[in-house]
Amino acid sequence: MKYDILFYKSRKTSYCEKVIKKKLTGINMSANRIIASVAPTSLGETLCQSLTLCNVVIIVGGFLKNDSENLLTVLSRAISNSGLSLKNIRKLRGGVADGYIIKYNKQIIIALPDNPEEVEFILNDTFIEYLKSVYI
Repeated sequence: MKYDILFYKSRKTSYCEKVIKKKLTGINMSANRIIASVAPTSLGETLCQSLTLCNVVIIVGGFLKNDSENLLTVLSRAISNSGLSLKNIRKLRGGVADGYIIKYNKQIIIALPDNPEEVEFILNDTFIEYLKSVYI
């Protein structure tokens, strides 16, 4: 199965990419596209394109600033306009920073901090088993 990685206002891209690929290659998932975005508009456009190509899209970064371009703010606006509810969203506990999973039918968006240690912590065996049960 293919997935896209979208880096949004991210700094440690290559390290995070390596961790994600290592974790997901073990369950026969491979990266389709790796894209960077620095603005909410381009993130939205890229996310829409990715969801037409893949059932799994991973967004890395965008959590640092607490403003209108923060990933959580952007996703909250998108979710409120989509008709999804809180039952479609789950917090992924990290050691220091958390991630989020948004699931709708067979599509999933995984939002992760741009810290490779946190990405590795969040994409633990329990999460990988969950992903396998849903998609593989």
